[in-house]
Amino acid sequence: MDITQAIETRRSIRSYTEEPVTKAELEKLVDLAIKAPTGSGMEPWGFVVLQDRQEIDELSERIKKKVLDHLEEYPQFAQYESWLRNEHYHIFNKAGTVLVIYGDEHSPWHVYDCSLVAGNIMLAAQNDGIGCCWIGFAEALFNDEDFKAAHHVPGNFHLVATLSMGHTKVPVPPCTRKAPVFFSWK
Repeated sequence: MDITQAIETRRSIRSYTEEPVTKAELEKLVDLAIKAPTGSGMEPWGFVVLQDRQEIDELSERIKKKVLDHLEEYPQFAQYESWLRNEHYHIFNKAGTVLVIYGDEHSPWHVYDCSLVAGNIMLAAQNDGIGCCWIGFAEALFNDEDFKAAHHVPGNFHLVATLSMGHTKVPVPPCTRKAPVFFSWK
């Protein structure tokens, strides 16, 4: 698959097979990901890989509870309240792999750099039949000191992106978007 085809066919995937994403597959994806551009050459990224399904399930429930208990602190999630109250809703789409991307705050460009890393991972994964979905809800827990300490994340690293990942279960139609808006073109 060439890069144009990966861009044209990449979608947020929320349905995965039981086949695990292997260590070799993840290492390949991360190796490709860190070839992303980096402001000032600082390469400010760090990763946490979660593959224990029990832990992933528990984290899903903890995030749902935290957001619902403090919805006023998360106004961006108010539109999803019914999802969060649904006992069958799983934050990570029942994925067998969750990849958490942190950025070193010593770099003023860490959010940009790590977002580019996430984009590279999603495109490279598409090529390998691995689906990904960016999980915004994770911000409610993955920057907490206790989570970071449990996963050996240094204090100067800040959550940038969380991806649920797995081998794509069902084919999905190509992505469609609205036409771009150009504010100026001289």
